[in-house]
Amino acid sequence: MKRWGILILLGMVLSACDNTYYRSSIPSVPVNFTLNITSEYPHFIVDNGFQTLTITQSKFEREYVGYAGLLIWVAMDGNYHAADLCCPHCLKPSKPIEVDGFYAVCPICDEHYDLSYGFAFPSKGTSKEPLRKYRTTLSATITGQTLRIIN
Repeated sequence: MKRWGILILLGMVLSACDNTYYRSSIPSVPVNFTLNITSEYPHFIVDNGFQTLTITQSKFEREYVGYAGLLIWVAMDGNYHAADLCCPHCLKPSKPIEVDGFYAVCPICDEHYDLSYGFAFPSKGTSKEPLRKYRTTLSATITGQTLRIIN
C-alpha cells in the first residue's frame, strides 16, 4: 500500500511541473531589442520591486519589437521578463494590451494576464493561451546593465 501511495504522490508532483510548450496564435516576427537599464531606464532596476515598461517602436535600424510591441517587466521573482503586447485572444496589434497592477489587460476583450510571477497566463476571461513570451538576457557592460530581448 505504501508503494502505491509513493507512486501516486510522485505522479502528482511530476504533473505539477508544467513544461508545456504553448504554440502562440500571435504571428512569429523578429524580436531583437536591447536597452541600457543604467542610462536609459534607471527606474527599472530590479531592487525597486514589480515594474513594467512598454516599447512600441525600435530606436535603431535592425531592432525589432515583435508583433504589437514589447511588454517588459520585473516580476515578483526578481527576474526580467518580456512578452508581446498583442492579446493572443483578439490578435489586434493596433490595440495593444495595457498594464493594470500585476495584470496585462486587453482593451478589447478585457482578458487579464497575470504578470506577477513572470508566466503571463490568462487569469480572467476565456483565453487558454498565455502572452507570447520572449527570452531576456541581462548582462553587465562598461556602460552599465544591458537587457536584451530576443525570440
